[in-house]
Amino acid sequence: MKDKKLERIRQDYEKIKIPRDLQKKVEAEIQRAKKKTQMNKKAKVIMYSKRIVGGIGAALLLITVMANSGSAVAHAMAEIPVIGTLAKVVTFREYKSFENNMEANIKIPEVRVTKEDGTENKEATQKVNQSIQEFTDAIIAQYEADVKAVGEGEGYLNVELDYSVITDNDRLFSIRFDQLLIMASGAQMVKIYHIDKQTGELLNLAGLFKEGADYVTPISENIKEQMRELMAADESMMYFLDSDIPENDFQSVKEDNTFYINEKGKLTIVFDEYEVAPGYMGSVEFKIPTEVVEDLVQEGFLK
Repeated sequence: MKDKKLERIRQDYEKIKIPRDLQKKVEAEIQRAKKKTQMNKKAKVIMYSKRIVGGIGAALLLITVMANSGSAVAHAMAEIPVIGTLAKVVTFREYKSFENNMEANIKIPEVRVTKEDGTENKEATQKVNQSIQEFTDAIIAQYEADVKAVGEGEGYLNVELDYSVITDNDRLFSIRFDQLLIMASGAQMVKIYHIDKQTGELLNLAGLFKEGADYVTPISENIKEQMRELMAADESMMYFLDSDIPENDFQSVKEDNTFYINEKGKLTIVFDEYEVAPGYMGSVEFKIPTEVVEDLVQEGFLK
């Protein structure tokens, strides 16, 4: 039964369909973009290589891009009210572009970290903003390279990046980036930066736990248990686990695995689309019961 289920998912991959929750948005965006194109332009075809997890390998995605008569790139400055007492966020730049039916809307925030006395922690501020800048610059550079490679062609590409502050408590400040890439199919990616308010340092998953603690094993085993329970309860759900391709199954979390602490103080592990499940599942999250790691975690992070 499990093998038949996996085979069905593989067939879905071959078709490279958009995840159901993105279907309407993709269709609406494509129709809107087509109205702005010049239909008499010659089409050029470029090939994108898309990595498919789970033993399927790389699928070649043909994208045809229609030429557009104009483009615009806007840069805006806007302030957002102070968030908490030790950090504030300013929208430093907003990158917008529409060219050759390829569109980008990328929001790039600036974070200011302050000390207990209200003065700026310059070292921490520089570290987090440099990391954010490198991350967003790479997305913009890839988009601009795609626009240049296409020239005047036929097709569609939309890149969106937005951010939100998802944790701001006595110990932790976390800012989350959600990236949506739409071509013939959609892809969702998540990046989260954390600042330990006690030290002013950037924090990864390992930083939540006591030095030398084995947090990887209990968290990974709990995630596997949740995966099995979810698949048993709903046949439409599928994770890369207990399959006939064990080398591609989920093995364990990484020390830099994406995570956040939710509003109830629970550790939540995040995986990008295709990372531990088929594309139609989108980006997936697992809430880890605090009792699983309560003897391992540092004080002040979880409830």
